[in-house]
Amino acid sequence: MSTDGRAPALNAGRRMAGTALLGWLDDPRAPRLCRITGGPGSGKSHLLAWLLALGTAPDTPPGRRVHAALPAEGLDVRGALWLLGSQLGYVARTPEELCAALDEDGRRTVICVPELDLAPDPARLAAELLDPLLGLPHFRLVVDGGAEVSFAGVAEPAVLDLDDPRWTDRERFDAWCARAGHDPAGYPSPGRAVGLPAGRPTDPAGLLARVPRTGDGTLDLPAADEDVLTGLWIAAARAGDLGPLAADPLLHVRARPAAVTAALTGRTDPVATAWDAAGPALIDLPDVAGRAHTLRARLLTTAPDAAARLATVPAPWSARWARWEPGAAIGTTRGDEWLVADRNGTVRRYSAATGAVVGLVPVAEPRPLQALTVTAGGTLVLLDTWGGTELLAPVHPAPGLEPYALDEALARLGAAAAVPTAVAATALAEDAPALGDAVGAVHWYGAGEVHSASLHTGPVTALAALALGPEGVPLLAGGGYDGTVRLWGPGEEPMAAPADRRPAPVTAVALATGPDGLLLAAAWADGLVRVRRPEHPGGPLDLRLGSPARALDFHGGALLAALDDGLLAVDLHQL
Repeated sequence: MSTDGRAPALNAGRRMAGTALLGWLDDPRAPRLCRITGGPGSGKSHLLAWLLALGTAPDTPPGRRVHAALPAEGLDVRGALWLLGSQLGYVARTPEELCAALDEDGRRTVICVPELDLAPDPARLAAELLDPLLGLPHFRLVVDGGAEVSFAGVAEPAVLDLDDPRWTDRERFDAWCARAGHDPAGYPSPGRAVGLPAGRPTDPAGLLARVPRTGDGTLDLPAADEDVLTGLWIAAARAGDLGPLAADPLLHVRARPAAVTAALTGRTDPVATAWDAAGPALIDLPDVAGRAHTLRARLLTTAPDAAARLATVPAPWSARWARWEPGAAIGTTRGDEWLVADRNGTVRRYSAATGAVVGLVPVAEPRPLQALTVTAGGTLVLLDTWGGTELLAPVHPAPGLEPYALDEALARLGAAAAVPTAVAATALAEDAPALGDAVGAVHWYGAGEVHSASLHTGPVTALAALALGPEGVPLLAGGGYDGTVRLWGPGEEPMAAPADRRPAPVTAVALATGPDGLLLAAAWADGLVRVRRPEHPGGPLDLRLGSPARALDFHGGALLAALDDGLLAVDLHQL
C-alpha cells in the first residue's frame, strides 16, 4: 500500500487496466456500475485488490476512496448486509433499513464486490442488496464475476474486459514473463502465463482429508484450521445440510463468519437464532475469542450447554448475565439496582448483580426519555426527548440537595444550556446533575455556581460524571455526535485531545475508579463498545455485542450495557 501518494504496483502490463478503472472512478458522468470481466486467470481479483489497496490508503483523495468491500465467496444477502453495515458504520437488519440510512447520509460511497459468482446465490444478492444500493445516486459499485447476473439499477454499466488485449501492455507483459520465467503465450492473461489451474476445488471430501483425526480415527473438527472449516461451511450451505457442523458451537466461531451465516440462514435452533441476533457483530469480528463470547452472551438464557462450550475459549471479557428483550433504551445505577427506561418512558428496576426484575418506578406521565440519572440524595432525574426534566423523589432520601434546591439548580443549568440533550450526576451531596446540550456544551453546578465548557462539535449525546478521591473532585466525560469522547474537570480547561474518537456518533459513556485507576467506557452508533484506562498506556478492550449500546454503567466490577434488544453485564478479565 502506498504512503507517498503513488499507486501500488500493477504487474504483468496491467497498468493500462488500472488507469481505465481510475478513469471510471474519476468521471462523474460514468455509469455507477463497473463490471470487471475476463476468463479464469485474467487478473480480475488482482485488479480489485490493487484498487482496494489504493482506495483505502490514508492519503487517498476523496474522489478515489473505496469505502467497503464485499468478498462474495460464501456470502449471502444477510451476511453481506451485516458486513456492509459494519464497514460503513451502521447496524442494519434489512436492506431497506440500510438503504434508508445511507440515503440520508448522502456521501459518495464506492463498494468493491470481488468474485460475485462465488456467492451462494449471486442473483439474489444482486437483486435484494446490490440493486437497491445502485438506486442511491451517490453509490458506485465495482463488481468482479457474476457475468450471468443482471442489474436493474444500471441499464448500461461500464465494462472492463481483461481478456481484451488493449488493457494489457504487451511489452511490459513480455518483460514480466521474462523476469519470472512465465510463458508469454498466455497473453493477455497473467494466470495462463503462470499456468494457474482454472477455478477452485470445492469437493467436501478433499476438505475432509485435511481434517485432523483423534486417536480412534474419527474426525477432530475443532482441531481443523479456519480455511478447512470455512470450506466445510460453504459446502454445507450449498448442500442445505450442516451435518456434524451443527453439533458444536465452537465450529461456528472457528470458521469465517460469512460462510457460517449463509449456512445458518432459515434455521431456527437456539445457536442459529443467537447467531442471527448477534450477526452484525459476528460478521466482522476477526478473532475466535471475540466471536465465541459475543455468541455466548446470546445463548446464556436459551442454550446453557452451548454457552458453557463457548466459555472454554479464553477471552479478555465474558458475559456475567443477560436479559434479551426489546425496548431497552437508557439506564442508570442506584445502589444495587439498575434503573432502565424503555423507549416509551417506562422505568423498570433490575438487580445489577443478577439482572432479575425488582419492580417499576412510578412515573406519572411516561414519555420518551433521552437520559436519566440519580443524584447523591437518591432523586431520579428524567430528561425527555424535548429537553424537559422531571424529578422523582426517593422513598428513602440520602444526604444531598433537597428537591427545591435541586429544582432551582437545574433551572440555572437549563438557563445556561441550549436545549439539554444529556444528564449525569456525581455522588457529591452538594452537586446538581450536569447537563449536555444541543450545541456541544456541558454545564456543571457545584458550590452554588454554574461552570460551562464546549466539548463537542454538534450535540452532546452522552454524559457521565464521577467524584474522584477523598476530596470528591468532579470529573465529567462527554460523548458527542461528532464521535469524540472528552474529559473535563469543572473549574479547569477541558483536556485538549479527545480521550477517544471514532467515525460514528457516541451513544453512551461511563466512568468508574478503583484500585487500578480510572476506567472509561464508551459506545458508538455502529455497535462498538470500548473500555480503556485513560491513565495507562495499554490498549483498550473492544467489544461488539450485536446491537448498539444506549447506556453504560460500571457496577460491582462489571460493565452494564443497555442495548436496543436487551441488557447485559460483562466481566472484564483483561484491560
